[in-house]
Amino acid sequence: MKILLFCLIVYIMGFLTAIPIGATQIEIARRSLNGHLFAAWMVVAGSVMSDVMYGFIAFFGIAPFLKDETIVSIFWFAGAVILLILAVITMRQDPGDPMQNLNTKLQVNKKISFFTGFSLAVTNPMMIFWWLIGERFVRDMGLAAHFTTGTKITFLLIGGAGLGSYLTVLSLVLHRAKENFSGKAMRKLNFSLGFALVLISIYFFVSSVKVFCS
Repeated sequence: MKILLFCLIVYIMGFLTAIPIGATQIEIARRSLNGHLFAAWMVVAGSVMSDVMYGFIAFFGIAPFLKDETIVSIFWFAGAVILLILAVITMRQDPGDPMQNLNTKLQVNKKISFFTGFSLAVTNPMMIFWWLIGERFVRDMGLAAHFTTGTKITFLLIGGAGLGSYLTVLSLVLHRAKENFSGKAMRKLNFSLGFALVLISIYFFVSSVKVFCS
């Protein structure tokens, strides 16, 4: 019974963690609403792999370099650059313009979509703290008194499944909702999503400067 409750709690934690809107969710929304569902799933896969990688870093302590504020600042700055590039591509996209084939190919390409999801998520090393907080929460509930290697790996896999589940559901819902959008509405939506990416990029840049100057 305790094992089942452990799995359920960890899954729910992962699911809820993916809900706040961020750059990854915007990229998934952009692809899903433009009819590229499989590409959206590749963004999900890249994002989850990055998050689980940080879980391994958190649980097995293989990256003390992330304590270096300069390294953290570089991560934030890289995220800002990636988001700005994605914002430009998004805002220039016109569903009714045949000259936008390049952007469409970039969206559909599986490797690029996977890399996009991974790169957006990997620029947030703070994910390490989510895994550590989750571990502490589970310990405090008495669901895992001893975090063995097997327990840690189970935690990572189930938590990653929770993260991926929400993002996959999001892509499916938006993919079906695209039928209700006209070409004009899609152009406005693409611009709005691009503008949101710009705002997040500015936040990443400011965070980079703050960490670097602290």
